[in-house]
Amino acid sequence: MVPKGNICKELNIYPAECRGRRSTYRGKLTADISWAVNGISRGIIKQFLGYVPIMVKSKLCNLHNLPPKALIEHHEEAEEMGGYFIINGIEKVIRMLIMPRRNFPVAMIRPKWKTRGPGYTQYGVSMHCVREEHSAVNMNLHYLENGTVMLNFIYRKELFFLPLGFVLKALVNFSDYQIFQELIKGKEENSFFRNSVSQMLRIVMEEGCSTQKQVLNYLGERFRVKLSLPDWCPNEQAAEFLFNQCICIHLKSNTEKFYMLCLMTRKLFALAKGECMEDNPDSLVNQEVLTPGQLFLMFLKEKMESWLVSIKIALDKRAQKTNVSINTENLMKIFNLGTDLTKPFEYLLATGNLRSKTGLGFLQDSGLCVVADKLNFIRYLSHFRCVHRGADFAKMRTTTVRRLLPESWGFLCPVHTPDGEPCGLMNHLTAVCEVVTQRVHAASVPALLCSLGVTPVDGAPPRPYSECYPVLLDGVMVGWVDKELAPSIADSLRHFKVILRLCELFYALILIVSTFLVVEVAPQPSRVVGGLEVRN
Repeated sequence: MVPKGNICKELNIYPAECRGRRSTYRGKLTADISWAVNGISRGIIKQFLGYVPIMVKSKLCNLHNLPPKALIEHHEEAEEMGGYFIINGIEKVIRMLIMPRRNFPVAMIRPKWKTRGPGYTQYGVSMHCVREEHSAVNMNLHYLENGTVMLNFIYRKELFFLPLGFVLKALVNFSDYQIFQELIKGKEENSFFRNSVSQMLRIVMEEGCSTQKQVLNYLGERFRVKLSLPDWCPNEQAAEFLFNQCICIHLKSNTEKFYMLCLMTRKLFALAKGECMEDNPDSLVNQEVLTPGQLFLMFLKEKMESWLVSIKIALDKRAQKTNVSINTENLMKIFNLGTDLTKPFEYLLATGNLRSKTGLGFLQDSGLCVVADKLNFIRYLSHFRCVHRGADFAKMRTTTVRRLLPESWGFLCPVHTPDGEPCGLMNHLTAVCEVVTQRVHAASVPALLCSLGVTPVDGAPPRPYSECYPVLLDGVMVGWVDKELAPSIADSLRHFKVILRLCELFYALILIVSTFLVVEVAPQPSRVVGGLEVRN
């Protein structure tokens, strides 16, 4: 839209004009900021944050829902599809990236993990935790030679290690015996595992932490220097902030995080002792697709948080010089000192390089955007069906990540991959394959599972835990199911999927993870679904 005060015949700006003028097709971003003093609301301030690029043919685009005749009048093709951005007159496409599967523990063997410290082994369990607004954090559990477990997480691109015992004690107000009983479920007769769990809890006691409050104070005192929290914030609150930002962020309660970490620990010991095989991170079963809208949203969320931080710094500097009266007029002046969002977005889409303090949970920070070549229509169309494994994988000497696996049949085209360096890393979705973008709310699924015979996570199943499978729902451990009953439950869920036409609800009903069996119901977005029909 042309700014007010200018004289022109047409107020709306269209993509064809931006292409001709070598400018960016963008829109004005305005935020409604509510502010309060001592919990008393003082109103809402409208604040301009900058200009952000607009995707062509999106709902905010001036070409949205125009008929073919109107598109031609605005110098566009009659069958214009959109789906790209115009940056400095160049059409840019955000790549779809292959990411680790969200909210699921993946057993991995990495020899390089031995270099992370004395006593570390190559065994680990990794989880790519993703919230509903797509904020992501990568978290690992490492198996040590002495039988203990170390938790590894990333905060603002910095690597931290924390003994698992401290995390479990800080999450729930359970006694050591209750934590011990939860960890050894299914392995009650394994003396080595029992001794390892006892040793992990003993490490916490040796630091003088016997209660949840003491552990929270202990962790908050040591981590607060990295958290940038105010001085008046107590240590316990600092530790809770750390857990909310870094530990199983997709779970809402600390109890759910506790049960998930216990499940990951049992899987880690099963991997280290040869009771299960490692999961294949290159398999499509353990992968999902990051869509352009999700990347755009994650980047916008981080930059708005950075804007709030810049306002806090500006307010602190103003308060150090003079006494600042908090009113609407002064706040509007301070808001104008905040960081602008225009340049970060244009830099991201123009270069494809990610400038982020947190890394957004990505495995790469370059090659996120490409130019939409229009050599021919099929070449242009391929940009919107292309999925890329990541720029960092091109530097790997192994060919494992480039292989075409049998489970990719019907999802990835076995032929459409370029020669040379990106071979096997840049693939294309098949014609019948789609990426799920809508999240399905499964609030009624736990009750359905219980009616089919699943025992809640805090209950006692009718048979020993060693004869039961854990049940996961969207990354949450919801209970246990008898091994003999699991196939019939899976068949019932498949029946409901067909009858109720919930094709996107139940993705993996009974998932065999290298002999570590988990019954999982996964209604998450970003997964790929196919329309294959098998006939005899």
